[in-house]
Amino acid sequence: MVRIDDVIDAYLMKRPGSDISRIQRAYIYSAKQHEGQLRKSGEPYMIHPLAVAQIIAEMGLDETSICAALLHDTIEDTDTTKEVVARLFGSDVALVVDGVTKLSKINFTRREERQAESFRKLLVAMSNDIRVLIVKLADRLHNMRTLHHMKPEARESIAQETRDIYAPLSDRLGISWLRSELDNLSLKYLEPAKYEELAKKVDKNRKTRQAFIQKTIKELQATLNAAGYSARVTGRLKNLFSIYEKMQAKGLDYADVQDALAFRVICKTMSDCYAILGLIHSHWVPVPGRFKDYIAMPKPNHYQSLHTTVVGKGGERVEIQIRTEDMHQIAEYGVAAHWTYKEGRPSGPSTDAFNWLRELIENQSEVGDSDEFLDSVRVDLFRDEVFVFTPKGDVKSLRKGATPIDFAYAIHSEVGDQCAGARVNGVQVPLRTTLKNGDMVDIVTSKNQRPSPHWLDLVKTSRARTKIRAYLRAEQRTQSRQVGQELIEKGLRRYGCSFNKMMKTGKLASAASALKFGNVEDLLASVGYGKVEANEVIDNILPDDKRDNPPDAVKEGPIEKVIRKVKRPEGGIVLDGLDNLLVQFARCCSPLPGEDIIGYVSHGRGIVIHRRSCSKAAMLDPERRAQVQWSSKAVSLRPVNLKLTTSHQTGVLANVSNIFKALNININAAQCEPNGHSQGVCHFSFMVKDLTQLNQLVRALKQSKDVLSIERLPG
Repeated sequence: MVRIDDVIDAYLMKRPGSDISRIQRAYIYSAKQHEGQLRKSGEPYMIHPLAVAQIIAEMGLDETSICAALLHDTIEDTDTTKEVVARLFGSDVALVVDGVTKLSKINFTRREERQAESFRKLLVAMSNDIRVLIVKLADRLHNMRTLHHMKPEARESIAQETRDIYAPLSDRLGISWLRSELDNLSLKYLEPAKYEELAKKVDKNRKTRQAFIQKTIKELQATLNAAGYSARVTGRLKNLFSIYEKMQAKGLDYADVQDALAFRVICKTMSDCYAILGLIHSHWVPVPGRFKDYIAMPKPNHYQSLHTTVVGKGGERVEIQIRTEDMHQIAEYGVAAHWTYKEGRPSGPSTDAFNWLRELIENQSEVGDSDEFLDSVRVDLFRDEVFVFTPKGDVKSLRKGATPIDFAYAIHSEVGDQCAGARVNGVQVPLRTTLKNGDMVDIVTSKNQRPSPHWLDLVKTSRARTKIRAYLRAEQRTQSRQVGQELIEKGLRRYGCSFNKMMKTGKLASAASALKFGNVEDLLASVGYGKVEANEVIDNILPDDKRDNPPDAVKEGPIEKVIRKVKRPEGGIVLDGLDNLLVQFARCCSPLPGEDIIGYVSHGRGIVIHRRSCSKAAMLDPERRAQVQWSSKAVSLRPVNLKLTTSHQTGVLANVSNIFKALNININAAQCEPNGHSQGVCHFSFMVKDLTQLNQLVRALKQSKDVLSIERLPG
């Protein structure tokens, strides 16, 4: 049981010579207020505030934080008010205690809404002082340590909330030991059978592993000493949750987890870190693709370290982390490692360590809808980056959710533009695949490959999105310029004139100026877009005598040009009574016969058909829209992609496949995987003849108890 003397000793160890009088007064007041109150275990309630204060003191936080920890439940569980706390212990302590009280009242249990409004309240509660969150995390840690005294349903609810909310928050603050313990305890209560089974397997060979750890530490230390480096080496078996995650992610048994051991080399300088890395690689064989440089590219929570995995002499894989003492303190304690105060306000690097939180708080006031707010902050609040590797072992940092296309553009614009495929960890994958931390990505390029508008739906990084849009605009402009030149050239030939001659004499430039275009390129592109008629340009080029005797020419607009270029009947689309048109179906909405459609006259691709309700169709140039409808001859099959959220149990895929079979619909491709919430996500690609057939399928799927939701995806 923790005593106040233990708390004070821990505080003075981190801050020797500090005044402890306010801490002592806070303890006496809290003990008096909680007198007679008991915890679920039957023990005096005061053991909880003392335990929380001990955690805070060991983290090295200041006197205000420790006082707030001792008093954090007084406003909620006793007659004490914020005003009384402020009068007795200062406004700074009262502010933190009040914030922790507000956090305790937030409900994070509505997982289907991802706790949107709760996140907003959490940020507001922390808006003035991040110590609110740190004390709350310490409070949650002690509650998790004593969770066995709660009823089973309460244990599961609190553990799930801890895994979903508080463990990621502790990671975002960079407090790695706290994240590790919260994850372990969550696993213990959410999946007790798996936890116990894994714990027994770890304990079974713990002595052997510990002997190997000690032997490796001595070997590493001797190597460093011989090379003249002043560094210390520690070793450990990775925590249960870390091993469990690795087993789940790779489908491994415990015996197959090769890098369950981790060693740390803590040295003096950053240059020593890189030199020691080279030394280690010269003595042990490095595992390709397993080197991570978080010194050059720190994590969002300011974590810095070099990570490498090597093969020991006995064939055992071990991970070695190399960092300086300062990096180690930040890695372990995050924002608390450099928590310094001057006159009650954070100063130095500590303010920089949680700028991300301050930005979130500022942004939240501008968003009215809670769900919209959550969407805007989720990436910033949780792990917002993935680190992936090139085949040469270089590290690329990408936004969470990034795909191989994002990775390709991160390497080089040309690699992105020519991205024709990708291999992730040696396996060919679709370009829509979401990359994960540690993936090794190899991009397959082709000189014939070009960016597609569909890619904009797949990428997550702003760099990739910007490059794709720039390419598409340039490509469209080039095509439009060519079309414009062809139209003007054809018109000039009718008058016996040459396009090249008009260019050389400067008459085309004069026409561009007269029509208020910056140059000939802009003029030609506008003609190709259909914004300016070719005859209007010709009227500004030809001499008066030739314009006075025009040929019997037919004005040719963009739609007429498409009709003239018809090569084959396709798709069963009718335009002004014509049904032998060259058409393309937009992949952004994949229209089906029976759906209301609209056409867009493109350059070189005929008429592109969209669903009338498509958001992209609404942004098309009105001058290039064409009113189209389905022909009665529309009998070809059209592709459809559906995303199904299903229950995660045996036989679901077979049951769903039987529904397709009953309606005589052939599945072209299917991909299913669990989503981590006792559910599965299945993507199906197939062909249907019209909207009626698709609606029949959707109705049949909705009647299945295995299908929880259905979403139609772009083609």
